[in-house]
This record gives sequence, C-alpha cells and structure tokens, in this order.
Amino acid sequence: MNWKETLIRCSCIGKIMAEGKGTVLTEKQADTLNELENKESRTPKQDELLLSLIAKRDAPPSLGDGCTSYLKEVYVYEKYGKEPVGGAERSKYTMKGKLVEDESIMMLSRIDSQTYTKNDIRFKNEYLTGEPDIIVSKEGNAHKIIDIKSSYDFATLLANIGSPLNPLYKYQVQGYMALTGASEAEVCYCLVNMPQEIINAEKKKIFYALNVATEENPEFKRQLSKLENSMTFDEVPIQERVLRFPVQRDEEMISKIYKRVEACREWLEDFDKFHANLNR
Repeated sequence: MNWKETLIRCSCIGKIMAEGKGTVLTEKQADTLNELENKESRTPKQDELLLSLIAKRDAPPSLGDGCTSYLKEVYVYEKYGKEPVGGAERSKYTMKGKLVEDESIMMLSRIDSQTYTKNDIRFKNEYLTGEPDIIVSKEGNAHKIIDIKSSYDFATLLANIGSPLNPLYKYQVQGYMALTGASEAEVCYCLVNMPQEIINAEKKKIFYALNVATEENPEFKRQLSKLENSMTFDEVPIQERVLRFPVQRDEEMISKIYKRVEACREWLEDFDKFHANLNR
C-alpha cells in the first residue's frame, strides 16, 4: 500500500481535523503565556513554565481519537476492501437524506427561481476527493457550491436556527471549493416530506407496539394520523422550510486541511507497519 497517495473524502474532513487532547493551549494557558512573555524579568520556574507553554503552542497537533478511529476505517477499506457494518450510513437520518435529495434540490430551485441539477462528477486532487451536490457555474467555471442537508423533521431543521454552522459541514464545503475552484459555498438545510417507505416502516412499528388486531383499531388510526402529520410538510410554505449558511473560501483553512491529510498518511503508514508485524 502506498499510503502517501491516500485521499480523504470531503464529507470526512471534519473527522480528521479534530485536535487531539492536550495539543492546544487552554484560554488560561494562553493568558499565562502572554503574561510571561511580557514580563521584564522572570524567575527560573517562570522561565521553565514559559518554555513548556511555547513548546505546547508550537508543537504539531496530534491526531484526535475521532480522527484515528476514522483512519482505521480508511485502513480497512483501502487494504482489505471491508467497510463497517451498520453505522451512520444506515441511520434513518442518512437514509432520508439520500432518498429525498432530488426533492430538496427541486424545492431550492423553486425558491431561487433557478434550475439546479444534481452534480454526478466526483472530483479529486492530490489530497481530497468529493462529489458536491450542486455546482453553480459562472462564465464556464465553478463559482459556488451548494451542499444540501435534508432535515429529518421540523425539530431537526429548526434546531439550526441561532446556532453556528456545524464545523463538519464547514470543512466539507471548504474541501469542495478546493476541488472545484469555487470561491463561495452555501450549506442549505431543506425540509421535504418523509419518503413513503420510511413512513411505512414507522407505521409497522406502531402497529406492533400497540399490539392491535387490525389496522382498523381506533388508537392505531389516531397514532398513524399523528405520524403522517409530523412527517409531511406540504402545507408549510417552502420559504419556511429552508435554512441557508453561506461559507466563503478560506485558503488558510484549506492549507491546514492539506497538512492534516499528510499527517494522516504518516499515521496510516505507521499503523500498517505495526499491524503487519503484530504476530511475527
């Protein structure tokens, strides 16, 4: 395996960027460092503390637990062609997102009075690979990336109001911009009806939970009506079912991503050697 050629998927950049424990100065430590640097004279102990804080500040960041956990998945897939069984890719939230992606794009097209189409081209460079949802071109070049996040229900959509954009998504669209040359991006949370297959699956759960004889049972009908009302949103204006988070291209952040990919490659190379010699 040539781990120096490993590419990180844009959707997973956030996983590799989390800092390891103890690699970043706390706010209190940063204040102490600043105070010691500005002192006209220091005691030997203060000099020792200053040097240790500078070393911590300037040390290359270690890979966090979430990063190494993800890299083990990369290792298994790249070397053995195996993937984790179950996991986030099979969650009900991810399943809905995949099933309704086209509907979310259509709704956004209606709001913007512009025809958006799903991008089906996978891009890659020396460090990353990814497939943006929508690429808006200008004068023949990628100008803007739109990333669609289909919310599971109204509560999950509105939970994003008043909160900053999830850092995982911020890193993801920076990756897309790095791959395409786009100068701006937008993460759009969209709320569309639950796919019928998911409604049917929830319907079965209610049926067995109530332990009723038939679907004509009054309580079952009442619960089913509540379920369908909570999973369909046609009566809500589409403008109230979309939340937008603009993101500008950040060259410094992209540079940090590339450096972290290089660190991940080194980790994979070391891990491969360790694993290969485990029982020899």
